[in-house]
Amino acid sequence: MNKHACSVCQKTKSLNQCESCGDTVCKSCTQFIGEDTFKYQVYKPKNVQHNIYCPTCYNEYVAEAVDQYTNTLDAANNIIVFEKTQSKETRLMKRLEDPIKLQNETDRHDALMKMAFIAVQRHFNAIIDVEITPQKVRDGSYQTTIYTCSAIPVTIEDRHIIKDRSFRSSPN
Repeated sequence: MNKHACSVCQKTKSLNQCESCGDTVCKSCTQFIGEDTFKYQVYKPKNVQHNIYCPTCYNEYVAEAVDQYTNTLDAANNIIVFEKTQSKETRLMKRLEDPIKLQNETDRHDALMKMAFIAVQRHFNAIIDVEITPQKVRDGSYQTTIYTCSAIPVTIEDRHIIKDRSFRSSPN
């Protein structure tokens, strides 16, 4: 930490250094990027590899990437999900794309969200044949569950969705 003044507001207390450009910035002017900011994205963008930014670097590099991530995350929250057991409803959907496969996921919900996020990034609006397989792992007396997941991304048209929900065993 340098004993200089903040490059934005000229304060001299609680100084950080921007990890992108090296400017000295006080704590109130610093833009912090948390570890879970890009939680569901498989690869972080090149310009967003650091945790501490000055306002200039944040607006130049990070703000657009965060906006794109939140828009994609909102679309992933609204994606249509059909599990493997709902094959009666997905029988008319073409399975042309390669499946999304994830290994060693620690949380079931996070694994499902990561697959939905990847599908939205590939410009699809649904994932079908979702299969999440738990496996118990023991390390001495400590036990955890890891998940192996797979799903096929598709674009669903309204005519392929069955509207009569009377014979649906597990609704969406």
